[in-house]
Amino acid sequence: MPIKELRVRFVGLAILLLLIPICITFLNRDKRNRDWAVLALGFLMFITGSLHVDVSLYGWPTWPGIARGILFSPTDVISIALIVTRRSKRHERPPLLLYCLLLFPQMLSIFFADLPIATIFVVVSTLRYMLFFYALGGELSRPSAIRALLVGLSCGLVIQAGYVINQKLHGAIQATGSADHQNEMGMMIELAILPLVGAVLENFGRRRILYVGIAACLIVIAGGGSRATLGFVGAGIPLLLLVSYLRRPSPHKIKIIGAAALAIGLAIPLALGTLSERFGDRSVVTQETVRDAFKRAAHEMSRDHPFGVGANMFVVIDNTKGYADRAGLGWFSGNRNAPVHNGYLLARAETGWIGEICMILLLGISGFWALRTAFRSRKDPVSGVALGCAAAILVTALHNNFEFAWFTEPIQRIFVLNLSLVYGCDQYWRLLRKQQRRELKKKAKDQMAEDLAPSHI
Repeated sequence: MPIKELRVRFVGLAILLLLIPICITFLNRDKRNRDWAVLALGFLMFITGSLHVDVSLYGWPTWPGIARGILFSPTDVISIALIVTRRSKRHERPPLLLYCLLLFPQMLSIFFADLPIATIFVVVSTLRYMLFFYALGGELSRPSAIRALLVGLSCGLVIQAGYVINQKLHGAIQATGSADHQNEMGMMIELAILPLVGAVLENFGRRRILYVGIAACLIVIAGGGSRATLGFVGAGIPLLLLVSYLRRPSPHKIKIIGAAALAIGLAIPLALGTLSERFGDRSVVTQETVRDAFKRAAHEMSRDHPFGVGANMFVVIDNTKGYADRAGLGWFSGNRNAPVHNGYLLARAETGWIGEICMILLLGISGFWALRTAFRSRKDPVSGVALGCAAAILVTALHNNFEFAWFTEPIQRIFVLNLSLVYGCDQYWRLLRKQQRRELKKKAKDQMAEDLAPSHI
């Protein structure tokens, strides 16, 4: 490694480490500062790709897998500061066991990997996501923290919309924002727009920036031209509007439904223009032979390796063990440097059947948890935010049939953000119910004391 690059790495690491005590001091100064930290975490979700400010502690920059090293980021800094300054309370301990459904198969696959260190990169990344979950989820039992998170998310989306507009004006057919690929950005948008729509439907927070964030999402979707994102968001938003209205009808939701129809109508011409530039005279739904070849390679790999080839190892094994050749995958670099475009098949090929089953369980349990939280208290607007998360998780679970991006760090972080929102809404409801029970007991006790008091008549 060049000495100059090594110096830059250590300077970056020193800055991030120095920020930890600064953040701790900031959080200890005033309780309200915790909401500012949560807002920053929401904003950082879309500081990705060319905007990323991570520091590589150890890395392989040219590795063709999902993870290329062990990273440390500003998100980790804020997460550590939040955990260190937190008072240990029961409602501030998110269920990390849920995310072990992803961690356990990855750790097991280390023993079956030709290059275990590459798999360890993924394991360390998952541990960082769990740190983020524990830090963020523990803050979101406060409605003010949920509002701050959604505001930060909206601000990050506005920046991405600016990137997309600039790229389209400069002739880009598919604008990627600051992300590495438009499909990655598309899945990030799916996980962001639906919780925002859920919050707006409940009139939660009453912040105009949330509407701006939703508009920014539509700009990014239309400019990106990802067919799956256009389809899933186009189906997910009407479904969320319908279920939210059935959950708790209100005149406000009627207005939002009308505004949503208008916004989608305005975004359609840009989306159609992007698709027209991308496909020309070809059909938009044309089957892609490359994706089929990827699937054949993944199926053969999983048959030969029932316990997987090791997380983060698909591309290398695909090329060196002849799977790509036998599947008829061409030598175009974009084909040989990417994994199969199916998250479930990728999990099966890299971490075995147990990895795919655990992935399905993680998504299924998360979606059920979000729905249960949303419908447990229909009159509570905070719980309504969880309904948006449920829609986002459902859409992502379906989208995984067409993309591998769910395993990348930007998607994992915003997926964890949704889990944290669900946990926060659930804990807020539990705390509210506990408070109501205390008040009822106090009223009953006061009434009993009044009834037993001697009469002065």
